[in-house]
Amino acid sequence: MKARFENKVAIVTGAGCVGAGWGNGRAIAVRLAEEGSKVFAVDRDPERLEETLLLAGDARSSITPYACDVTSSDSVAAMAAACVKAYGAIDILVNNVGGSAPGNAATMSEEVWDTQISHNLKTAFLACKYVLPIMEKQGRGAIVNLASVAGLRMTPDRAHVAYSTTKLGILAFSKSTAIS
Repeated sequence: MKARFENKVAIVTGAGCVGAGWGNGRAIAVRLAEEGSKVFAVDRDPERLEETLLLAGDARSSITPYACDVTSSDSVAAMAAACVKAYGAIDILVNNVGGSAPGNAATMSEEVWDTQISHNLKTAFLACKYVLPIMEKQGRGAIVNLASVAGLRMTPDRAHVAYSTTKLGILAFSKSTAIS
């Protein structure tokens, strides 16, 4: 039986994990590899990528770890080029990098706000900026931008103003990118 993603090449950003166990990026990278994809597993922390490889079991051989700061334009351009050099194509891009910090407009520092915008929104923009031209040249590709229900529903007892803002921004970014 053919695996669902046989002969596909996927980039998964945030393929390490902030804590122990399974985060979204780690789980996506391993599952895509189990389904036949060659996975370019990207994270800024090489040690977290090693943990992903350990948890991948037999799928490990289909995963290439790649350390990259996806908030840096030059680093993301190099990442896309390295994936094409390694595998000859990019069929799937999963923009998973993100995080949350507590605070509202009055209590959050400008530095935390800027970091949240960079991690949760700029990373998807940069990955698309450098991967979309490759996909367009190939005439194929799929992009998954992870958002959150926090972009649609806010709760006053859990104020994370930058996270909610960026996750709603990911939804708008995805729609705008899809139609352009």
